[in-house]
Amino acid sequence: MEVFKPLFVEWVCGLKPNRVIEIGAGTGHLSKALSNQSFSVTAIEPSPGMHKVASEVLAGENVELLNCSSFDLSSSRSYDVAFSHLVAHVVEDLFGYLESVFVCLSKGGHFVFSIPHPCFYNSYKNLFGGDYNYMTPMSKEISFSITKDPNNKVSGVPYHHRPLSTYINGILEAGFAIDSFHETYPQWEVQLKYGKPWDNPRYCAFFCKKL
Repeated sequence: MEVFKPLFVEWVCGLKPNRVIEIGAGTGHLSKALSNQSFSVTAIEPSPGMHKVASEVLAGENVELLNCSSFDLSSSRSYDVAFSHLVAHVVEDLFGYLESVFVCLSKGGHFVFSIPHPCFYNSYKNLFGGDYNYMTPMSKEISFSITKDPNNKVSGVPYHHRPLSTYINGILEAGFAIDSFHETYPQWEVQLKYGKPWDNPRYCAFFCKKL
């Protein structure tokens, strides 16, 4: 989170929106970091357990928190910017997910989302062992813990590996244009807070615009 919180604040604020929505807010810490800006923030989280955590984190903050997924959003309520952090690779129906975000954005709106870098993440985590092939989509349930909180393990989380071309083609097929692509590689002193130096970018982010 120390890597992504300042990045998302910079990315979202730089787009000068009036209405922002976080898709899959998790613990709510990214929405909290944006709660004192000049725009409204809505955060949605479909998991009842994570929604409960987010409701505690966001208590007293200027954030509207909803217990739903992007598939439940109405097109009658539009946003200038949608963002999600490490959500798209968890979703089984990638195109449906991208389309559901497209629908909730106003024309010219932006969608910024991060994923584990498909080119390098398996070499970092070795999720698929000898079965791994970059070009082959594959899925499994994983467990993970936060680097700074190793005793707090989260289990049974879906992980869908897809090559970058699947994401790019899905974004374009949903009706977005790709403005830019970011490969996350923090400064040396920040890398060391994650246990050891990074050999490659572990994460990446797409900047998409609704045409």
